[in-house]
Amino acid sequence: MWPFKKRVAASSARAIPLSEKFAEAIAGGDSSVYCRVEFESNGERSLQRLTEFFDLVKTAKDSDEPADESQLLAFLTDGERSYFSNLTPEEMAEWNEYWFSTPLPKRHSAEMLSPQWDFASMLDAIWNGDYDLIAIRPRAARHVLEFNPHGYPYGGTGSLVALVECFGNQVVGVDDGTGYEKYVPRTNIWKPSASPDV
Repeated sequence: MWPFKKRVAASSARAIPLSEKFAEAIAGGDSSVYCRVEFESNGERSLQRLTEFFDLVKTAKDSDEPADESQLLAFLTDGERSYFSNLTPEEMAEWNEYWFSTPLPKRHSAEMLSPQWDFASMLDAIWNGDYDLIAIRPRAARHVLEFNPHGYPYGGTGSLVALVECFGNQVVGVDDGTGYEKYVPRTNIWKPSASPDV
């Protein structure tokens, strides 16, 4: 699924400002105010691996020739890969049956169960997100993954949270352009019926 052709950036005439704080910072020439995923590192090695992987993904997103998904997947350890959903064809059929048998109002609600991110979907969401990846930087006793949206909607922060979490880091907050909010981990994760509870 990766890479799809990168979407054309939203025109500035149609872009909707993300927040007054963000708009004021840009107008004032302060390019250091970005949206962010704030996290606590799982140690120096985890932070280093996340930063290296982030740089690979950022380079791919910034270029017209994205990196090969299999090369990016090969970068991850078995433990890091285990974060992602890897449904078998039978499990995918079970998921599809659950999805299509759920009434539409519930299907598109926050209560609807959904599988954990799979690796290709995470990359696809990052690649097609209408934002620039900026950097991973220290901030006080924590770290932040910074990104710069072109407008709203830009694709959300779920894939960026998954990127941080797959390396064992703990996301504590997100500023998606509308203000900082404490991060609440997902609990509505769908699992196949034959899957052991973890």
